[in-house]
Amino acid sequence: MSQQAIQNLIGRAVMDAAFRNLLFSDPDKAFEGYDLTEEEKNVLRNLDAEEVASFAGKLDERITKVKMKLG
Repeated sequence: MSQQAIQNLIGRAVMDAAFRNLLFSDPDKAFEGYDLTEEEKNVLRNLDAEEVASFAGKLDERITKVKMKLG
């Protein structure tokens, strides 16, 4: 199992909307370049797109608030 590969892929999906869309529309394409087992791929294929998008949106809101405070 490659925990680092999973973390990198999920992190990218959270921060990159285009990649997130690819992950849910063509997961095999999104997995290219990541060292994942078939079991890991199956788990990632079953992620809830709405939950990931919601988390990404909440994270973006927090980042924006921090930037406003610092700016």
